Amino acid sequence: MKIRARKFDGRCARHKRYNPAVDGPGAIRGACPRCTLLFEIWEASLRLNQLIRAFDPRHDDLKRRVEAPPAVDPRQMSLITE
Repeated sequence: MKIRARKFDGRCARHKRYNPAVDGPGAIRGACPRCTLLFEIWEASLRLNQLIRAFDPRHDDLKRRVEAPPAVDPRQMSLITE
């Protein structure tokens, strides 16, 4: 199952400097619905991370999987024909 492959760069058109992780819900001006949605998305992402770590405590999402390089580079043409 693939969940966290999507990157989300959301900003409010009116309040471009609002950052839910830094500012929190108290910095939402005038009950702006877009800022409120950004805060809810941020809270949901934190909850998702908690659930994934509860399911698999050894899960490390910071390390990328390293695939072993092929023994022979498939882009290299062989000069010796068989």
